[in-house]
Amino acid sequence: MGWSEFRAIPFEYNDEVRQIDEQLLRLVAGRKKITGAAQYHPPQEIVDEWVISLDMKEEDLRYVLRSVQPMPQKHFFPREEIKLTGVVPIMKKTVKDSCEYVITHSMQYETESIVHVEIQYKGSEAERVHVVPHLALEIISEQGHVSMRHSSRGGGGETQLSYRVVPALPSSLENVQFSLIPSIPELEYKVEEVILDKQVDFD
Repeated sequence: MGWSEFRAIPFEYNDEVRQIDEQLLRLVAGRKKITGAAQYHPPQEIVDEWVISLDMKEEDLRYVLRSVQPMPQKHFFPREEIKLTGVVPIMKKTVKDSCEYVITHSMQYETESIVHVEIQYKGSEAERVHVVPHLALEIISEQGHVSMRHSSRGGGGETQLSYRVVPALPSSLENVQFSLIPSIPELEYKVEEVILDKQVDFD
């Protein structure tokens, strides 16, 4: 076979799987007719029941549920420049499972917010720990917000996350609640890799 020829890659599929897929799609379409543009999320106790009865991981369950929510992803990466209007301090802190979580602040733009979160491992042998945050940000308010992972950095027992929130958060957060829920960011959106493999010379 020459370099210009391609081998056809067979995909496994059969009528049994097709019937299940069609049922899934019909259920998703039926759910959207009921919910419309509103976001519907089950309470934690129901998720806990499904984890046991369906023998699934919680992050997998939440990924499936989030994937059928109305997600206006086109608004997350606007092409035009958006104006920074201010910074809202949040400073909400909690400790769970040897980790300290702090929602520090929100960078306020005209149409969206960037919420910043810091996580620090406080347990023993912290120098041997590498924190891997599989977490999504959920915001509970009368307005109704959609969030998506914006960036992450850090290493060892510390990490910093930011989430893009649409529409922008209000300047007063008195009636706004924040939660971090299990979610695998690699499943939420596909990240395009930029491979740097060329020689770079410095004059």
